[in-house]
Amino acid sequence: MAVVQITGDRPGSGKTSLAGALLLHRSETGRRAGYCKPLSETPGKDPDVSFVSEMLLAGSTGHPVPEPRPMPPLTGPGPALGTEQAGQIKSAVTQIEAEAGLVLVESPDLERPGGGASPIPLELASLLDSRVVLLFRYTSDLEAGAILTAGQPFGDRLAGIVVNGVTTYRGRDINQTLAAEVRAGGVPFLGSLPEDRAILAVTVRQIAGYLGGRWVQEPDQTDASIERFLIGGNIMDLGQTYFGRHSNQAVITRAARPDIQMASILAGTRCLVLTGGAEPTEYVKAEALQREVTLILVDGNTLDTAEALAGLLQQANTHTMQQIQRFLHLVRGHLDVNALTSAA
Repeated sequence: MAVVQITGDRPGSGKTSLAGALLLHRSETGRRAGYCKPLSETPGKDPDVSFVSEMLLAGSTGHPVPEPRPMPPLTGPGPALGTEQAGQIKSAVTQIEAEAGLVLVESPDLERPGGGASPIPLELASLLDSRVVLLFRYTSDLEAGAILTAGQPFGDRLAGIVVNGVTTYRGRDINQTLAAEVRAGGVPFLGSLPEDRAILAVTVRQIAGYLGGRWVQEPDQTDASIERFLIGGNIMDLGQTYFGRHSNQAVITRAARPDIQMASILAGTRCLVLTGGAEPTEYVKAEALQREVTLILVDGNTLDTAEALAGLLQQANTHTMQQIQRFLHLVRGHLDVNALTSAA
């Protein structure tokens, strides 16, 4: 029986994605595993817990996913976890471990939401006698020294390091130079995962909700994945050349530009975000309806809308089965998945 604790260096490192992928891997290979997110900023309505319970472990005969406890205030010099709260967490994880054999614990990050180091991951590791996988979100300034410093307090509990979201041209450097430096420091380097557009995708419904947009006509494909945005302006290339380069895209353009709208629709765009608040022409509506292209109307201008959508991409999560399956594909291709789930 074992407890594997997944801890990120900062928000958005990919803890839920990794935990979900490992849960799916165990299920597909006929082995059981449980999940616990012991602490949350939104207890009772945590989206990670809801997704795991309702999608990944739905129908499972194992112990249900417990509701997380409120995140304790990090104010005093003593332990962050009170005696009662620590006892509740220990009891919940012990019950899951007895039934499932393996528990994947999604820990708070090393960095507090407001900045500064958090003592909670180390306290949880000691409380649960867990082995810790540290997950670092790739940044251009990520260095082995910072990784080794972050991992040092965990001592022998540290199962290894994973770097997530590595850009295309830095994979070689991370997997050779950085990995060698981390291993030279006595810490296992379990591998890196490449940045992937499909995992960073958002849905058409999320776009409309985030922008406060209005449906031009009744949509059919609101759960369609959007992996990138293009601005439809005055371009020198042919419409098919410019708009046909990528799949699963949305185009942001003025509602008063039916020429751009038609070019993008005919090139396979999945969604049009029409700015300026005016209704598109009837023939654009008809073509979009026939080709199942969703039209979203917003009042702002094109540049402001594009800048706003950059914030939406930063909030992207993997709360769909399609994205978790894609993440598992990356894990299987780039990490030793069996070593991860047997880390404890």
